[in-house]
Amino acid sequence: MSDKDGVVVFDTTLRDGEQMPGVAFSVADKLVIAKKLDELGVQVIEAGFPVNSPEEFKAVQQVAGEVQATVCAMARVVTEDVRAAIDCGAAMVDVIASTSAIQMEQSMRATPRQVLERSREAVAMIKDAGRLCMFTPMDATRTDPGFLAEICQLAAEGGADWIGLTDTVGVATPSSITDMVRGVAAAVPTPISIHCHDDFGLATANTVAGVLAGASMVQVCLNGIGERAGNASLEEVVMALKCLHNRDCGINTQRLFEASRVVERLTGAPVPPNKAVIGGNAFSHESGIHAAGLVRDHRTFEPGLMTPEMVGHRRRLMLGKHAGRHGIEQALAEAGLHPAEDEIQEIVQRVRSLGAKGKLVLSADLFAIAESVMQKVTQGLRAIVLDQLVVTTGNKLEPTASLVAQVYGQSRVEAHTGVGPVDAAFKAVKRMLGQSAQYEICEFHVDAITGGSNAVVKVAVTVQDSQGRVSSAQAAHEDIVMASVEALITAINHMLRLNGSNHAEEAAEAKAGKTNAHVA
Repeated sequence: MSDKDGVVVFDTTLRDGEQMPGVAFSVADKLVIAKKLDELGVQVIEAGFPVNSPEEFKAVQQVAGEVQATVCAMARVVTEDVRAAIDCGAAMVDVIASTSAIQMEQSMRATPRQVLERSREAVAMIKDAGRLCMFTPMDATRTDPGFLAEICQLAAEGGADWIGLTDTVGVATPSSITDMVRGVAAAVPTPISIHCHDDFGLATANTVAGVLAGASMVQVCLNGIGERAGNASLEEVVMALKCLHNRDCGINTQRLFEASRVVERLTGAPVPPNKAVIGGNAFSHESGIHAAGLVRDHRTFEPGLMTPEMVGHRRRLMLGKHAGRHGIEQALAEAGLHPAEDEIQEIVQRVRSLGAKGKLVLSADLFAIAESVMQKVTQGLRAIVLDQLVVTTGNKLEPTASLVAQVYGQSRVEAHTGVGPVDAAFKAVKRMLGQSAQYEICEFHVDAITGGSNAVVKVAVTVQDSQGRVSSAQAAHEDIVMASVEALITAINHMLRLNGSNHAEEAAEAKAGKTNAHVA
């Protein structure tokens, strides 16, 4: 763990991130996220607060035993805390002491002299146990600069390996962070870590400012989760340092999007579509002017220094009232549709008209519009045509879906169980397609169009293939399972267009009875 060639990433998703209201990770959850962080190349993983509970102790202990990264445990300057952090097997202990006047008085209920003495004892205990020590003066940005320097010097003299400077309540600015980091760096030779919160939306900017001022470690969370408005976002800090300041963090950035979605799933906290770097719209464009420029050179209306491929994301041209001809033509061309001049003009007008009414124009809508205008028959590109769907569920019955469909022109019957009827139906569809079903469902959204128990339900489904191409479709029905299956099947069929294939080989295999299929 060295800052010689770059910036050390200290991830606290499992500790400070878990302090996000409504988030509670199980031991299994922590292991899943820790392994994703390890795959990213995170150097230090703060796995939890061991003294908090036996379960937390176990979680930190298990993470420490299963990742390559240095695992850190948090402790207050309290003997029991420090002992638990040492005993759980963590290689590093992050020991915290309130240092601002308000926190010393109202939280620790201790005098500055008492805080100094407790800090001295905690650092000594950690070093005597042969552990790395991060000493964190909590609420550093509201701490008297003189006292901050004094307590950091005390920790450094006791052998602390890192000084963790924190903007605990998110009130700092880049200029004040710069002054604080430089002040502490002048007082102690110990390397500095910077930890910022996002109460004013400045966590990333403040963290980057800390590095530019001399900090050699950043404390971050995936997706920027954490207390109140959250912590500095790992993906934002890493990419800002890499692309804007040529500072290497040793992170495999191509796995950022994947890791983000794992945390999104386990926390239940959706990533906002406009979230920098990993949001759904981070590399999406709707404006006709933007789309035209992107077709020629993506750097026209994107940073250029950062591409979607660098973070494992994808670029999308969205269709709405601002949609332009170039974007629509490109989307159609990728699907194997090449309308004539008069046809493309009408298609663009129809798409903009739908967008102006507030309708989300999905790929299925675009293809339907184009086919209507072009009078193009695309039956041959439909891999699957649903004939019948039957679902069973109940208190003592495992949800089961049975389907009858035409698969590449051949009648098939399939059944599958699932956690619910929709899940069972989706699994049955995928099994019915056999080896040709190389897709994953990446988005599933349900809306009730009308009120009452007989409401019409609209379902939108997006599938993604192994190349990162996506296809979206929607369907409306009084039955949510039927709407879901119809949307999924439509999205799969449209994926054939995106792949530019009519799957002739699959159809031939199906006719010969070679395609994998299961009959319940």
